[in-house]
Amino acid sequence: MKYPVKKQQKEACSRKNIPAAVVMLLLGISHIFACGEKAPQISQESPKGFTFLDIGKNTTLTVWVERDLGNKLGAGVTERWHTIDLETNYKGFIQKYFPDLYELSQKLKTEVVLKPEENPVKLTYRHTQKKETPFAYVELVFSSHTKKPLLFRIRQKRKRADITDIIRKKHGDPQIANWDENVAYGKKGRSLYWKNNKDMLMISVSPDRYDQPEYHIIIYYIENMEEELRIKQEKKKKDKDEAIREAF
Repeated sequence: MKYPVKKQQKEACSRKNIPAAVVMLLLGISHIFACGEKAPQISQESPKGFTFLDIGKNTTLTVWVERDLGNKLGAGVTERWHTIDLETNYKGFIQKYFPDLYELSQKLKTEVVLKPEENPVKLTYRHTQKKETPFAYVELVFSSHTKKPLLFRIRQKRKRADITDIIRKKHGDPQIANWDENVAYGKKGRSLYWKNNKDMLMISVSPDRYDQPEYHIIIYYIENMEEELRIKQEKKKKDKDEAIREAF
């Protein structure tokens, strides 16, 4: 036999001596979940700096952000990335043209080994053909500590407009790094890049096997990476201090 809600509340209070107000609150929460109502979306600031699909340097990764990306790009894969690899175009590229970025990359790799749950979160979207999007491949890496973006890699679909013209209208004329063909395994290519404070957006253009231009876009959120490095260094120091305390 089903009891009315008031009778359930009364019996629950008499059995466990729980105040009626608390029981009503718990029943109310249960009702919300039973009816499938959603928790309110956390509001975020307008994206700042270099942006991609409304995500900027100050955006934090949430389930709502992931859902929005899925709607725009299709099904993706979420995994923990054990290292933050900043290399692009070919091995040795950032060491040759961006030595400061290479140094940061080395520190992020070797400073401290994190627990798996503390590794950066990587979202990968490969099946974008099913969506009306100009991108063939998207890889987004976020900090597990701050939830802020660290690195974005995007490959443009073939037979699309020259994306460099679009970016140039928004961010002005870029600086250019022409590849050294002897280092780039005979490839003729160049990288156009823009700076926003420390952060950098780069578009690299090189021919594919059919001698058609390929566009590879990468966004380095360097300020967020430096924050990630500080967190790792602090955790390393804290772990050392804890080991000494335990020893004595």
